[in-house]
Amino acid sequence: MNEKDSATNELLRKSILCRNMTEAQTEEFITNSHVIERLYKRGELIFRETEQPKNLWLLVEGKIAICKDTFSGKRILVTEITQIGDIFGEVYLYMKKPQYEIYAIAEEKSRVLSVCPDISAARGRQNETQSIFIDNLLTLFVTKAYMLQMKVRTLCSGGLRQRLVHFLLERQQANGEILFPMTREAAAEYLNVARPSLSREISMLQKEGLLEIHGKRIVVKQQELLEEYL
Repeated sequence: MNEKDSATNELLRKSILCRNMTEAQTEEFITNSHVIERLYKRGELIFRETEQPKNLWLLVEGKIAICKDTFSGKRILVTEITQIGDIFGEVYLYMKKPQYEIYAIAEEKSRVLSVCPDISAARGRQNETQSIFIDNLLTLFVTKAYMLQMKVRTLCSGGLRQRLVHFLLERQQANGEILFPMTREAAAEYLNVARPSLSREISMLQKEGLLEIHGKRIVVKQQELLEEYL
């Protein structure tokens, strides 16, 4: 195994897919999952809406947008995959959907792992490695359901300012600061607003003294006033 293969396999070992597995079980999982590293240029599709789901995907490097187009061709951002080790595409694989209802596109030069885990045995007859993987997969599904719930709460919270404040405060850290989790363009798509409108609203919150912006780091200056918009 070369250094590159070793690094990507180590990332897979540390992912949620292999959580609670012994070293031997992890090796068994990797061997039986047909792991392939794939490279994508910016703008290149990882999978399209009409394809049959055959793998789940793990981000090694770069940034992936999960999107859906409206009938008129407008792109709706479902989510961005930005954290190394993030998993995507697994829901459609295990729901046995005949084809994707979304598409995944590289927003910059990216490396991903395609993984095809073997859980073909009926429930109750899997070996221990398969059983651990299924438990890990359930944890992943629940986590993503929670993130979707957060998005629904944000989009249903009112006008642009209310949605923006909800979006920010959902991500406030223990020290009170907020690390803006995505680009302004992606955040505008997430909040279903035009990017200039989002930028103006952020600037207004700063001018009113509620926020202080330092790149992607946001300092809340007036917590109680900001929370009035919730």
